[in-house]
Amino acid sequence: MRRLIWLLATFWVSQAQAETLDWAEFEADAQQTLVDLIRLDTSQPEGNEYLAANYLKQRLDAAGIASTIYEAAPGRASIVARIKGNGSKRPLLLLGHTDVVTVERANWTFDPFSGTVKDGKIFGRGAADDKGIVAVAFEVLLALHRRQVPLDRDVIFLGVADEEGGGGLGITYMIENHLAAIDAEFAINEGGRGTIDPMTGKYLSFDIGTAEKTPRRARLIAHGRAGHGSVPSRDNPVGVLSRAVARLFDTPLPMRLNETTQTFFERLAATRPEFEAEIYRAILAPNPSMETQERLRDLNAAYFSIIRTSVVPTIFQGGYQRNVIPSSAEATLDIRALPGEDPEYLFETLRNIIQEPSVEIIPMRVTRPAHQPAPLDTPLFQAFEEVIATRHPGATVLPSLLTGATDSAQLRSVGIATYGFGPGIVIGDDNGVHGNDEYLRVAPYREYLHLIWEIVNQVAATPSMAVE
Repeated sequence: MRRLIWLLATFWVSQAQAETLDWAEFEADAQQTLVDLIRLDTSQPEGNEYLAANYLKQRLDAAGIASTIYEAAPGRASIVARIKGNGSKRPLLLLGHTDVVTVERANWTFDPFSGTVKDGKIFGRGAADDKGIVAVAFEVLLALHRRQVPLDRDVIFLGVADEEGGGGLGITYMIENHLAAIDAEFAINEGGRGTIDPMTGKYLSFDIGTAEKTPRRARLIAHGRAGHGSVPSRDNPVGVLSRAVARLFDTPLPMRLNETTQTFFERLAATRPEFEAEIYRAILAPNPSMETQERLRDLNAAYFSIIRTSVVPTIFQGGYQRNVIPSSAEATLDIRALPGEDPEYLFETLRNIIQEPSVEIIPMRVTRPAHQPAPLDTPLFQAFEEVIATRHPGATVLPSLLTGATDSAQLRSVGIATYGFGPGIVIGDDNGVHGNDEYLRVAPYREYLHLIWEIVNQVAATPSMAVE
């Protein structure tokens, strides 16, 4: 009963605040902020995130919100702003990265830094990754301040640098040098999205990123005797390395479920057509066979990846002349480790699979730290579920494990439960993330603004004192 009263109180507060919002203006402001950010070229490797930080600071200054710019290196700037709550609960952090990947201008239909709006889409580098999330977090902070929403928690905004470079000059720098400025109980970052039926326009599901893999890339180097290509040798590094890579390619590491993937497949099994659900139920059963796991891979290769530490050969280099056996050959492995994977055990397992004493395994620099998934029983995850259920009845909320990497890794590694959530995407869309003609659809972007506004209010706003 007390939980019901709290929910009703929060709902009434949210409704009262919604009535004061001019949604057309709110949406237009959020769209213009995104366009303004796209027009600032903050592409890697230079980054120049100071352009975005200065723009956002000017806006915050005009609104009367104090902010601080932190530079890890000249031009590599992150910005932090905070609205104070009553301190009865720990803060909520809203963040997104202001850097973007570089572009091949010749392959774009539009100027990649124009922020062109056409046919219901916002085009430009960073529209989908990640300036749309930055703009919404920023506008929500402004709206909370302008409406003087009573808060139980501080709400912190972070526009962070260098995510596309691994976070060394961004989130890692902030955690190592200015953790107090961004420390929070929960955070909302990139790493999840809604999926939209292209025929009906309805949301079918929402992925909430609660976990991700840790990149632990490695080099394999085979050594042997150089010689004439006309004389076959047993220690030919190209042949030995080829055997080693083939064994890794043919031997997936054992599968393992955690709270996120267990719940993910349970909810899929309960909502998907029977031909899919049967596979998910088989994956959830004790000791699924490799045949069952391969059926999952045939259905969705990403689902095969989220149940195991993946080892994928991506580069193979060996030799320099067609009639010469080289003295060495090298391959690169893109290893993505599940949360909780022991690195020493992992590399020992790889050695046992390779079975080639002449092949060295050399771990590469780790840019994202090991960390535990964000739990599913927190007020923030519950807010995701409740707000989505209200706005999109019938849509499935799926806690998800990302195969890629984000700044959430660093935040989770210091105990900040971080959840990934971004604008929805229409099934079948290729929105050009890290490619050409990147875009974000206007309608899902506006709906994302609605959702984040309501979620933030539910988890951070003070419930009405009129309700006991």
